[in-house]
Amino acid sequence: MRNDKYEWNEVIRNFENSRWFYTFINPPMNTEIATTTEPTVLQNFLNSAIVSYGLKIIWAIAVILLLLLISKFIAGIVRRNIIKSADANNKHSEKIAKLMHDITFYVLVIFSFFIGFEMVGFNVGLIVWGISFGVWLAFKEILGNMVAGIMILYTKEFKLWDIVEINADQVYFGKIEEITIRYTIIRTIDLRQVVLPNMTLISVPIKTYSSETVVKMMIPFRAHYDSDINLVIEVIKNTVNSCEFIKEKENTKVFLSEYLDSSIEFKAFISFDPNGWLLPEMVKGQIYEKINDEFTKNNIDIPYNMTTVTFETPEDKAFIEKKIVS
Repeated sequence: MRNDKYEWNEVIRNFENSRWFYTFINPPMNTEIATTTEPTVLQNFLNSAIVSYGLKIIWAIAVILLLLLISKFIAGIVRRNIIKSADANNKHSEKIAKLMHDITFYVLVIFSFFIGFEMVGFNVGLIVWGISFGVWLAFKEILGNMVAGIMILYTKEFKLWDIVEINADQVYFGKIEEITIRYTIIRTIDLRQVVLPNMTLISVPIKTYSSETVVKMMIPFRAHYDSDINLVIEVIKNTVNSCEFIKEKENTKVFLSEYLDSSIEFKAFISFDPNGWLLPEMVKGQIYEKINDEFTKNNIDIPYNMTTVTFETPEDKAFIEKKIVS
């Protein structure tokens, strides 16, 4: 009996010391059961860096395509506005419009790709600026002439068949035969064809004659002190007005200008046709030629430089004459 009681007490003691009994009388405060599951292969693939970077690329491509459509639309607006505002008789307006369309479109395309690369994570700013600087160094003359050509064709400061005088490396006088994006062709008075870069035309003085119906000019004349002043004025005026290239003949003015050391100076203000293929120097030359003939007919002396030698004694005069004769 005693042994049975001892064995029962030993069972109770072992039960009280067991982990299950300890957990039963001291339950944990948090009764929630945490369960962890391993991620699937699909989840690992979606969370990978490759997929994340691929999504960035797809989004960047979509943005680039949208910007390309916008670029095409803006370039089309630029082209239509240039054609609309251009002169209907200007055959180069379509070329200008197409060139500006292409320039606008490609600049916006570069800008679109720049944004796309930035979205992906590529910093292409330094590369773009380096390429741009290299292109500018290689093609700065061509690009400069193209920009100048656009300015000339769009501003219409002068146009085809205008008579111009261009003071470049030398003076070119002639008609404009062709204006392109990069250069302008001039047919000079001696029928030579001169090709001038457009950068030259926007950086040198240019006289345009065709833009005016008449050009006024002053021409000086000289006559001897013994001449009849009224007769000289009348002869000059009639001779000038007899030239075919003189316009507004009723406005031709001739007057005494100044008493010089050995002559009297007269000036004539005239108007001549600038579209008659005559340089101002040629106008003067033709008038001087006619004046010389008329002065001779009317016994009007044209002065020239003279040197007068005065001798103190007749002996000195005789001595010099003897030396000259001998």
